[in-house]
Amino acid sequence: MRLNFIGGTIAAVVLLALVVAYSTLFTVQQTRQALVVRLGQPVRQITEPGLNVKLPLVDTVIHIDKRILDIESPAQEVILSGQRRLVVDAFARYKIVNPLLFLQTARDEANMRSNMGKIVNSALREVLGSVPFGTVLTTRRGELMPQITDVVITEAKPFGVEVVDVRIMRADL
Repeated sequence: MRLNFIGGTIAAVVLLALVVAYSTLFTVQQTRQALVVRLGQPVRQITEPGLNVKLPLVDTVIHIDKRILDIESPAQEVILSGQRRLVVDAFARYKIVNPLLFLQTARDEANMRSNMGKIVNSALREVLGSVPFGTVLTTRRGELMPQITDVVITEAKPFGVEVVDVRIMRADL
């Protein structure tokens, strides 16, 4: 009878140790970065992949993608400087470089996609609205891309992201 009690106690201790180990250890994949949050306050950023430790029941881990993400802006009508209307499709590529700032401003990737869409549309309207019609439809369109990219980089910086590329895919009447 005493042997069963000792065996049960050992089994319970081992089970408890496994549960604590499971809630203490976490992994960060190569394509992700993590932010450890203790009671709502960020404690540390983890950008390197591997096995990490957190306090069980107190810390939570938020995983954030560190790959290059993309957004395709839906076709939009832009009014050029000569009051001509143009339908423009564009896309942008970006990556999250500051997980804490990203989490504080954008909250999650879905909100960031929405924000980036608005930023790209705003940049297109700002830059294309100041150029003549012929510039957009000719090979000189490539000269506009650095201007559009600069505007997008400036507006996206407060979100903790780095803009990698912005391109106009199509411009039609």
